[in-house]
Amino acid sequence: MSKVANMLNMIQILKDGKIHNMKEIAKQIEVSPRMIKQYKNELEQAGIYIESRRGMYGGYMINHELNNIDIGLTYNELKKLDEVGKKNSNEEIKKIIEKICNSYNKNIRKNNLKKFERIRSDKNDLKNIYISMRKAINEKKKVYIKYFSNDSGMNDRIIHPAEMFYYLNEWYVAAFCERKNAIRLFKIHDIQEYRILKQKYGNFEIKR
Repeated sequence: MSKVANMLNMIQILKDGKIHNMKEIAKQIEVSPRMIKQYKNELEQAGIYIESRRGMYGGYMINHELNNIDIGLTYNELKKLDEVGKKNSNEEIKKIIEKICNSYNKNIRKNNLKKFERIRSDKNDLKNIYISMRKAINEKKKVYIKYFSNDSGMNDRIIHPAEMFYYLNEWYVAAFCERKNAIRLFKIHDIQEYRILKQKYGNFEIKR
């Protein structure tokens, strides 16, 4: 399997919120424990926090409290939201805003939030695509896309989005592609049209 496919499989294993021993993860993915450490570091660079637990029953887990709130706010938007929350007289609204801000502060550093500025300044629709893909990931829904590829030109795909990755100043959605029957990375800049479908997907399984 490719590196991306292995990293996605690792995410699928850790998504249950339980602690998984590094050697067990390596055995399931069929790579060395050293590669699992490398995948962990690269996933965290992409904004997916993986918690480490030490000791006899230690291992890796995805802390959903640190990873489940991501609505594409820029750093400046987050600051303004925090200011609005502090000035708001409605205690319920104030608590909701405080919860959103605290979740961002736990999981995303200022430098990472600046990545979203590029989406807003480059092409406004890119931010909408990003947020829609995040929504599809959270709800485990299939997505129809019209995608431009340098190899095959414009074509239609139905994908099962699994995660978002920021690499070399570009945002990608990592997904299972029904057409290719494989894990693929899709640059969101090259998604010309998209539509979240009603159908949900389970754990992806490559047909032999």
